[in-house]
Amino acid sequence: MTLTVNFAGNELTKHMRIIDVKRNLGAGIDIVSQKRAGNGEDFISSRKDSSKIVVDFRTFDDITAARRLLAALTSSETLAELSFSDEPNVRYRAIREGEITLTENKSKLFSDGTITFKIPSGAAESVTQNVLNATNSGGENGTITPNTTDGSIEIKVNNKGTLPTFPKIKLTNVSENGYFGIVGVKGLIGLGNINEADGVTNPMSEQLYDSASDTSFSDFKDVAPGTPNPQNNWLATNGKLEFQTDGLRLKDQGTVDSRQGVAGGMKVMTLPADSNGHVGAVNFYSYFNIFAWAGAFGQTGLLQVLFTDANNKLVAGYGVSKGDMVDNKASMKCWVGGNSPREYASNDFISNNGEGNGAGSMNNTSFNERTGHSDFVKTGSQLEFYWKGSRIKAIIPELETVEIAKVYIYIGQYVQSNKFMTNLSLRNISYRKDKVSVWSNVPNRYAAGSVVEIDMENDKIFTNGVATNKDFVNGGKFFSIPPGESTIIINQSAFNHTPPQVELTWKENYL
Repeated sequence: MTLTVNFAGNELTKHMRIIDVKRNLGAGIDIVSQKRAGNGEDFISSRKDSSKIVVDFRTFDDITAARRLLAALTSSETLAELSFSDEPNVRYRAIREGEITLTENKSKLFSDGTITFKIPSGAAESVTQNVLNATNSGGENGTITPNTTDGSIEIKVNNKGTLPTFPKIKLTNVSENGYFGIVGVKGLIGLGNINEADGVTNPMSEQLYDSASDTSFSDFKDVAPGTPNPQNNWLATNGKLEFQTDGLRLKDQGTVDSRQGVAGGMKVMTLPADSNGHVGAVNFYSYFNIFAWAGAFGQTGLLQVLFTDANNKLVAGYGVSKGDMVDNKASMKCWVGGNSPREYASNDFISNNGEGNGAGSMNNTSFNERTGHSDFVKTGSQLEFYWKGSRIKAIIPELETVEIAKVYIYIGQYVQSNKFMTNLSLRNISYRKDKVSVWSNVPNRYAAGSVVEIDMENDKIFTNGVATNKDFVNGGKFFSIPPGESTIIINQSAFNHTPPQVELTWKENYL
């Protein structure tokens, strides 16, 4: 087989015949030592030197043309690829050293010459790249082992060369990620921010219910017979409430026992869960619209909106009571729970339709046909009840961490009266939970599907093809992989437990 030589993309053996090639056995080694006071020397350090390849050749006919052509083909001023046909997968990065020596034969028919190539690195490298990825993992190039518990990856890479080599690492993010830590036996690098969070948690309000979208109040359910009223068991609950015309009204008073003085019905709703799946609210707001207008003197009735914990224990309540069986006086009521459940406030008004007629300051400006706006707020231990443009406040320390979990609606009639109020209804109710710890996703540095490439040899980092060396964490070091088998560990952000897709490529180097 004829040996061919290529340099800088040119086949030199088209213009000469190889006589001999001296590739030697690796590069030389420079040693630094220091003479001892006694015999011998102390070794200090060593380094591999550059190497040379010497090619002896004989020109073909037309010596002058061959000489000039070979000089031109080997005159590259930068390193170029040098290869020999007997090593098809090996190349050298070389440059011609000195002149091409040429001795003409006496017959002038040919000449013998020598070209010396210098290889500054002192090494050869493979032409083809070795690849390690999920497809060939477990083969001769190594093994990739992802850890689905913490999102890390262990890579056993097999460098079959005789010298270290600098790999390229390609990471395709399967999930959002903010950081990579890549550790090898020769060094480590960090990319991104190890403290970058996947999201933030902020206090937010969440709407839980609004009867505007449940006009028949169907989400409120009738209580079981005999269920006690959470505010006062003097109030019987065997009757029925039903949506009529404008809101919930009393349909059937039901029965009472000898110890009870109000006959009525009651419905209940357990609060819907918040976005975290939790039921109950320490911080709570409810709006409700109450219509309370007696069409004649002596009419009576009672309406309550009650807020309890999960065990039906009263936290607070708001209501309208008219027990006056002679005239037209009614009262807005506030109740509080805690260690001493009690009526906290009572404000009288005339249960007209807000038309005045001499009622003065007691005119029904709160619960008439045109208004009815009321609300209740719980902020920790502070309870607030709306009344005529301001709020009545109560501080109940033992309710600081108590959660409202249920809402009861009660409407009843005083049993000693036979005249029920013409208009006593709950026209609307809604509520929300305040200060919910809501987690919001933060777009991370490395989005799902993004590709990060690390070129260890050239100290370069790219994200989706764009140079991102700014992501390099100070103190890191681009590293090589040694001959034989070695381990690389890749870690991600602590919140990301999904390993990325990994591909390593490298070229083997030889002495």
